[in-house]
Amino acid sequence: MTSPPHNPLQLDEDQVRTAADFHESYATSVLRGAEAADDPTAALMEAASAYRLAGQWRLLLEGDVNDARAVLLRAAGLFTRVGLAYGAYLEASLAPDRVGDRRREAWMDRLLRTGGPRYAERGPESDEPRPDQFLDHVQQQTYLLLACAALTTPGTADAAELRSFAARSPHREGVVPMGSMAMPVRTFWGLALSMLSPEDESTAYALTLTEMSRAYARTVDLAMANTRTWFNAAAPIDVADLDVTGTMAMAVRRFGPARMRRLLRADTTGLSAVARVPLNLGMRVAGGPEGPDLEGPAPRGPGGLGGPEGAGGLR
Repeated sequence: MTSPPHNPLQLDEDQVRTAADFHESYATSVLRGAEAADDPTAALMEAASAYRLAGQWRLLLEGDVNDARAVLLRAAGLFTRVGLAYGAYLEASLAPDRVGDRRREAWMDRLLRTGGPRYAERGPESDEPRPDQFLDHVQQQTYLLLACAALTTPGTADAAELRSFAARSPHREGVVPMGSMAMPVRTFWGLALSMLSPEDESTAYALTLTEMSRAYARTVDLAMANTRTWFNAAAPIDVADLDVTGTMAMAVRRFGPARMRRLLRADTTGLSAVARVPLNLGMRVAGGPEGPDLEGPAPRGPGGLGGPEGAGGLR
């Protein structure tokens, strides 16, 4: 039996649930006010961010991951409503089956227009690329690239076009910080290129996930130093990092759960129990089997509440 995802983080389950409930209630309240506003954009973004936080906390609770997915998809819908491509990333990583071909193609057209005149002829009534205020931000462009890459079959014409676009982009070698861990943007473009390759690039993908997971563990270790905020679920970090969780879920679907579990085992990567938290969450989100379910039960930590001894998932 797999231990609860929050165990390696030494968090109390009731505190995790309270944090999730608080952020969800706040999001619902803000959204109620936004619907009556003349310009609801700011409120919709605030509600989306609160739902995103609530969903992350729910991911750490043992049980049906669909509860967390539902909250995160509410966030995705609101991000998309205001034009942010982060909503597409959440949908592609959490519920790719609900994204039809028409929406994927629309996302791809929107992304490729940022490539300039080379892609000016894409789509109806498009004599020239239209400006996109949100995709001027490299982070949003990157999230849309990841979404398109995860939903596009390698070896197809669309995959080749996306791969050509990504390989030519200056962001391919960019160092602009992105996400809660401030990873260089080129990290994520490398993941997208691996997903779009007609060759099996699962090993390269896993190496990048290992690097991201170690950065996550360092962030958590620093946050845990302030015990007051940490154990009150108030640390200013993404406790269930959706960059790692989402890209892990994409990898599980693209390369297979058994393959990713083999590549990311602790005895080959040296990843700590904390570093494996978002990887295991990605496995759960994608519906893949977790390590202890196949390899025997994981031991519980002292008192049954936490510590690295209680780690589940990838072992």
